[in-house]
Amino acid sequence: MARVKSPKMRDSIVLAADQLFAELGYVGTTISRIAKNAGTATSNVYVYFPSKMEIAFAVFDPWLREQIKALEARVAEQVTPRQQLEVLVRGLLQGIAAEGTGRTLTLVQALATAKETDAYSSELLRWTEGRILAMICRALPRGEPATLKSLAHVLMLSFDGIALRQNLRRGSKPDEEAVHSILTLLFEVLDARR
Repeated sequence: MARVKSPKMRDSIVLAADQLFAELGYVGTTISRIAKNAGTATSNVYVYFPSKMEIAFAVFDPWLREQIKALEARVAEQVTPRQQLEVLVRGLLQGIAAEGTGRTLTLVQALATAKETDAYSSELLRWTEGRILAMICRALPRGEPATLKSLAHVLMLSFDGIALRQNLRRGSKPDEEAVHSILTLLFEVLDARR
């Protein structure tokens, strides 16, 4: 007989995981510890999530979508294309990738330790890169579509790299030189379109 899933229990599991990931990191958090903190049995966690990676995405996905939407609003407030690009790059790389809650770190650790058998959907990656592309297109409306798509991809790769470095150098500020390099690249595309 199949167990009935309770939205309240699912939320308890996600909340417990979020707190544990922030405290212990992805690697240091176990399903049994998540279950204990959620007030349920380990086997019950698997009723809701097939793997720890799925739990990590349940924590990270809504948070990242909120962050990207907030970044879009800040970018839209900027007057010039140069300002829009700077707010986009700094917000993405110094804000979201290097945030202090441990959520981005959790995702980096989850992906770095993933096994071939772990379920992974690239939907969030595609959504995020699409939103980044939309912000770049608003800043550079006359840009070559293939070039703009490549820039969005480079920004997503930069995000991954900075998030990975933050895993290695916790508490330090993101590499300003890397941010400056990405901005230089974008500004050169902007200047070439004038």
